[in-house]
Amino acid sequence: MFNMNRTRWGFDWGEFILGILFLVAAFGLVRSPKIGLTGLAIIFAFMALLSGLTTIAGYRKLHEVTGMRANFALVLGILDILIAVVFFFDMNSAIVTLGYLFALWFILDSIERLIVASHLRSFGGGFFWFSIILDVLSLVVGILLFVHPVVAALSINMLVALFFAVFGVNAIWIAFARSRQ
Repeated sequence: MFNMNRTRWGFDWGEFILGILFLVAAFGLVRSPKIGLTGLAIIFAFMALLSGLTTIAGYRKLHEVTGMRANFALVLGILDILIAVVFFFDMNSAIVTLGYLFALWFILDSIERLIVASHLRSFGGGFFWFSIILDVLSLVVGILLFVHPVVAALSINMLVALFFAVFGVNAIWIAFARSRQ
């Protein structure tokens, strides 16, 4: 009836390092608001690549805990990598579509984390609910970026920094939550 063979996570260094990198990226965007769109596209490509690789690296354990829902995370991890490749090799297209691609990325990653968040319940209700709140905030930012592309274009540095900070804190939170089991 109940699966007694629970996966032992331990401290998740990949998630922790990803969180630190997202916080560093957020700080860099706030510190240098005049960063060019090319620089922002490169940062986005790098972070999408890291996000995709981290998701794929954790797929096996996530699949053991969440079952078939982990397949959604795997598909989005691959999509993250494909978006990164497009951004790295077609910078002009990346700059033109930056606002919409950021919005789509934020929305998809937030939905993916909401779908697989159930595994955090075993680490404690506080970890689960804090992660849910951060994921919902990220989803709201993504929707705002998508609905108001002009506003997004004018304030993309701050919105992206906010998303990176929230995503980074959430990734660090998950790394510590997984160490509690």
